[in-house]
Amino acid sequence: METGEDSNKEERVSKSALIAMIAIIVGLMVVATYANWQNADRDRIETTTVTHFTPEASASPSSTP
Repeated sequence: METGEDSNKEERVSKSALIAMIAIIVGLMVVATYANWQNADRDRIETTTVTHFTPEASASPSSTP
């Protein structure tokens, strides 16, 4: 039968796994912050200019060569 100390030892997370999980969480936080910043500044970054294009009338071909 396992004692309380043995069962507690098996459930512990290794230090390297804990560091890896923290690094992943920090990375996701950085990506989320960057995405929200991009979304907030989208109107300033992405602008669309619509211009009305009216083609000029081309000269009609002359009947005399």
